[in-house]
This record gives sequence, structure tokens and C-alpha cells, in this order.
Amino acid sequence: MTTTDLDPSSKIPRPRGLTFLRGIVIASILACGLLMLLQESIKPNRSTSQRQGYPAPVIRVEGWLNGPGPSASELRDRVMVIDAWAYWCGPCRARAPEVVALEKKYRSRGVVFIGLTMEGTAHLAESRDFLAVTGIGWPNGYGALETLQELHTESIPRLWVINRENLVTWDSSSRGSIESAIEKALAHGS
Repeated sequence: MTTTDLDPSSKIPRPRGLTFLRGIVIASILACGLLMLLQESIKPNRSTSQRQGYPAPVIRVEGWLNGPGPSASELRDRVMVIDAWAYWCGPCRARAPEVVALEKKYRSRGVVFIGLTMEGTAHLAESRDFLAVTGIGWPNGYGALETLQELHTESIPRLWVINRENLVTWDSSSRGSIESAIEKALAHGS
């Protein structure tokens, strides 16, 4: 064996780009696997059926945007849709046209839409801007953290359907569409 055979500089260099790419692919696969494992471990251990059929809470807010909030008598025997949102929530903004279309569709059938945000008076300007930009014109309560907690809010955006008996019959994590849930609530108890 000659000394040039042991000289590391005499070896053919490995392409560094390929090794780097393999490392990124392996790291990405591991990160995705870890993320999936974490998501499964933090999911609530409740089925959607356990979250349905419970009495809707009394709506408590610091104040109202888009006019006065509905009174208890105005909500009695009415089907309601409650929409949880925040001015800083991109998915809330993206979903707003769908909710506006639903409200227009069901307004003439007596369905009451109510928006709720946990944001308080410190963010009234941003909340008003959100409502103006999205075209949401129904009453929206701000500072509604307690009510949203009683609705078991785990994330936003979130929607609930409340039937005429004041029971939550559907939420965003339920099976089936919101329109089916509204139709079912309208059909029962009329």
C-alpha cells in the first residue's frame, strides 16, 4: 500500500447535496410522525355525541356589536346558530362568507344568528373592522369568554346549532352539515 492510498484527499468526494437532501427527508418524516402522535395525544377524549344535547348556556357578554343583543324572550323557542370568531383568526375570516350566506338563507325562517368573540373592549376597533370587512351584520357579543367556555369551545372558528328546546344539537366537530342540522332543528318542535 502506498501513502497516496491512505490520503483522504485522494478519495472521490461524495456529493454533499444528496446527503443533505436525505437528511431533510428523514427529519421531515420524523417531524410529521411526531406531530401526528402529539395531535392524537392532546385530542379530547369525548365523542361528539357527548357534546350534543346539553343545554345551551345563558349568553353573557361585556357588550354587543351590530346593535343590541337579543333578549331571552326573543330567543325563546327559536333555532339559533352561534358563531365563535376572533378578529385575528384567518380561518374565521375565510369562513365568514359561508356563514353570511347561511344567515341570509335562514333569516326568513326565523333562525337567529349570534356571533361571539372572547376579545374584550381593548380590541373593539379590530372586532368592528372584522365584522365590516366580512359583511357580518347580526349581533355579536364581545368579551364572551365565559359563554364560550360553557359551550366547550376548543378552537375557533366554531359554530353551534341550538334547537327550540335550547339544546346544543350540532357543532363544528359533528358529523353532517350545518344546513342539515338547522333543517332538523326547524322541523322538530314547530
